[in-house]
Amino acid sequence: MAILIGGMHIFRLDGYVVVPERPSFSLGSDTYESWSMLLPWTGAFCYEVDDVGGTRLSGEARFGDVVISPPGGTLRREMKEPTSFFFARFRTVLKPPIGGSSLQDVDRLRANLSLLESHEDLDDDMVTAHVVNDVLIAVHGKRTHEDALVREATAFILENFTSPDLSLGDLARMLGVSPSLLTRRFRDVRGVTPVAYLRGVRLRKARELLAGTDFTLQNIAEQCGYRSAFYFSRVFKKSTGRSPSGYRAEGGSVRPGQHPHHRDMQPRPRATG
Repeated sequence: MAILIGGMHIFRLDGYVVVPERPSFSLGSDTYESWSMLLPWTGAFCYEVDDVGGTRLSGEARFGDVVISPPGGTLRREMKEPTSFFFARFRTVLKPPIGGSSLQDVDRLRANLSLLESHEDLDDDMVTAHVVNDVLIAVHGKRTHEDALVREATAFILENFTSPDLSLGDLARMLGVSPSLLTRRFRDVRGVTPVAYLRGVRLRKARELLAGTDFTLQNIAEQCGYRSAFYFSRVFKKSTGRSPSGYRAEGGSVRPGQHPHHRDMQPRPRATG
């Protein structure tokens, strides 16, 4: 199902699936060639999105939230409670925000999702394309209101994440705003707090160094913004479930039980004819 304006494709639905409530995902991660969208209907799940630039975004999603992964990005998820969800793969000329976003008009979202259950007189692909496109427009419109504040904060974090002295308070003072205002605006745009974003950048670099070098843990800790190997190890294990040494010994592989393909996420083929 494609949407065209002026003869140009602005959106194309590649596949989708609606999954009734279940206690867990069958597998824990997937990497897709196109954009992907995961919408919780009931319940809640934790997620991590790795974009192709190496940034990891993480958080928790419930009804009213949407998680978007870019082409080539890896989407990891784990249910916190039994969850039903909608998943779609698509191509678009828009650049939706990666990671988690909260939708303001939850009544509109509820009505859209209800269409997926009761549209006897409508084409499945047409209804699904409408739902996905409506969500994309909502989150894209939200992103267009992003001001220089979030861009500056993101750039500063990426340039200075190796400094162990970098803190939310320092970042807010540098930008001339309060920590609470910076946190709210950053989360509205990127789906995570500045502190969580900083931690994700640091741990992403740590994983690269653990898998690709024989540097000591202290050396890696210092290159990733941590003063001590002990504290770095605590943060790493809390985030990944494994110690840095264990991660290195496994060659930086995913946790047991995870797999690069996810049966829940195999999209329904588009109707033809």
